[in-house]
Amino acid sequence: MSTAGSANNTNQTIDPLLEFRAGVTACLLSWSALRTAVEGGWGGGERESQKKAEDLRNHIFAKLDGSKCPLPNYEAFDLADDLAIYIEEEFSVTLEDNSERQLADAIFQIYEQCLNGDPT
Repeated sequence: MSTAGSANNTNQTIDPLLEFRAGVTACLLSWSALRTAVEGGWGGGERESQKKAEDLRNHIFAKLDGSKCPLPNYEAFDLADDLAIYIEEEFSVTLEDNSERQLADAIFQIYEQCLNGDPT
């Protein structure tokens, strides 16, 4: 790689919304309840399960779209409820480990950090 290419990479502007979306994707991929449900095809087969997981990701992106931070009338516990309801309705998984709460807290933390200029 040339020195000029390195300089260009360090001068690139970070898009907080893209960083947030990457963080959400990583969180969802690491959520064992969702990963197990998708890999097992519990949402109506492998392809349908993958589509449902993508729909969940898009739902989060729609709710947390970068327009406001903090969000009025929507907090981490609301997202946790949405996650628990979605995985139960779409994959027939009843969560008993509070992982939806941990995931929602992580997603909200990423959202707030990214929109406040800290994509770490």
